[in-house]
Parts: sequence; structure tokens; C-alpha cells
Amino acid sequence: MTFKANGALFKNTPEKLQERFKDRYDPSRNYPAFDGVFSIKEDDRMAFASYVMNASPNDRDEIPVKISGWTKQAASGQNYLSLAFEPDYKTMKAIEEKMAAAGAADSLAKATGGEVVEITEADLF
Repeated sequence: MTFKANGALFKNTPEKLQERFKDRYDPSRNYPAFDGVFSIKEDDRMAFASYVMNASPNDRDEIPVKISGWTKQAASGQNYLSLAFEPDYKTMKAIEEKMAAAGAADSLAKATGGEVVEITEADLF
């Protein structure tokens, strides 16, 4: 269920924003200082969705995703921040443990034909 995704952030300037938005450019608006795109490969999209759907939110009610960044230069000479996104290690381990426990419960249910089996302490010794 691991995934890798990439992104890039480019610095915005009034000139670049005006070129992009043309007559819709409004110099009085507060545009982002940087913008870019987060891209995930087709082969990784299900793993990304599974990670997000199976992760338990942290204490801020968020699903963490690890981000790493490198400064690079485009062929045009423009500097940008290259980003890589992947699962947060602790969150991924918690998902794996949860899925292993669910798999064990499923195996037990199949082995007993779906019947609930009660085990007492005396049965263990």
C-alpha cells in the first residue's frame, strides 16, 4: 500500500501572474507566492486512496503524508521546489497492524465457519 507522488512549486511574480491570467489579472488580489501541481501516477492512485481511507487521523484530525523537497532548476532557468510525497512511517505501520488484525479475525471466522467460539481461561491451561 505504499505510494509515491511528485509535485513542484514555482515562485509567482506579478509579471508571471499577469501573463497567465491576462485580462483577469487583478493586481489588488492576494495571489499565492508559490503554486504548482501534485501528481500521482496511475499505478499508485489506489495505494494512495487506500492509505487515506485506512489511516486513523492524528490528534489534529488529519492524515499525515510525508513530504520531502529539493531546490531544482527548470530547463527555462527558473528555480523551483521539487516535492516528493509518500506515506508517513508511523501511520503506515498502524495501518499494517490494523489490517493484519482484521486478516487474523477473518481467518478465524473462516476456520470456524463463521461461528462465534467462546474460549474461557480454563480452555487455555
